Amino acid sequence: MKHYVYIQNPLEVAERKRKNLQSWILTAPAMIWLLLFFLIPYLIVIIYSFLTPDIYDIKFEFSLDAYRQVFSGAYLQPFLISFRMAFITTIACLILGYPVAYFIARAKEKTRNTLLVFIIIPFWTNLIIRIFSWRIFLAYNGVLNDILMNLHLIQQPLEIMRTDLAVALVMVYVYLPYMILPLYSVIEKIDFTLLNAAMDLGANEIKAFFKVTLPLSISGIFAGGILVFIPALGAYLITQLVGNQKSLYIGQVITYKIKNIPRNWPMASALSLVLLMIVTILLVASYLIFMHRRRRKVA
Repeated sequence: MKHYVYIQNPLEVAERKRKNLQSWILTAPAMIWLLLFFLIPYLIVIIYSFLTPDIYDIKFEFSLDAYRQVFSGAYLQPFLISFRMAFITTIACLILGYPVAYFIARAKEKTRNTLLVFIIIPFWTNLIIRIFSWRIFLAYNGVLNDILMNLHLIQQPLEIMRTDLAVALVMVYVYLPYMILPLYSVIEKIDFTLLNAAMDLGANEIKAFFKVTLPLSISGIFAGGILVFIPALGAYLITQLVGNQKSLYIGQVITYKIKNIPRNWPMASALSLVLLMIVTILLVASYLIFMHRRRRKVA
């Protein structure tokens, strides 16, 4: 039995080391930025979660009271309300955003670019201004009620502001582009001749969509779902400006613990970390399921 020994070319080794060094140099600024403005602040939050609250500040005394209160179920309702609204927002954005992304992907190049600009235009306006515009639109004496009253569709103004419906409407409006853009980027790369092939084999348009287009766009659905679900879960501005104080979302609870007196920074830190852990577990589980299904289809 013969044994072969592969001798690496010194020039190849030097070239590989040079490319690795270039890669580290190129990624160093981003890594330093993340280290300074992401990792270090989170380390501070972790430390604060194990300290003792004071009226205006904290005491540097070790305590697990914040975590005891979190896991006792006292803050279960804000978590459930936030997860429910984030799930509703994600599903609504998917239902509304998929047809839009599909239409843009199938449009002519000039029309496609114009439509993409229309999708991006809302980002040119400050978020607070957009939310206040919705407040004017949904108010008791606002634009929506005036239109419905003038059309004689309702007899008296509707109470939409300060409800979960108002929160859902504004959240879908704000986060819809985050669903459309990833979906478009994936659908645009699909070979649409596969649809014609499926229909030549006897499938109608609906069956071809569910058998061909939808499976090929799963990665876009996954990416868009993450981009919508995570910010919707911890949203504060929308829930504060158009929601009501009877249904407190977890973002509001965390903010109140920081700014209201007596301040409770350890509790706010503990709630933030628990929320982060839950989101991380959900993301890892979703990713593993997604990759498992993808490998099974490839196999």
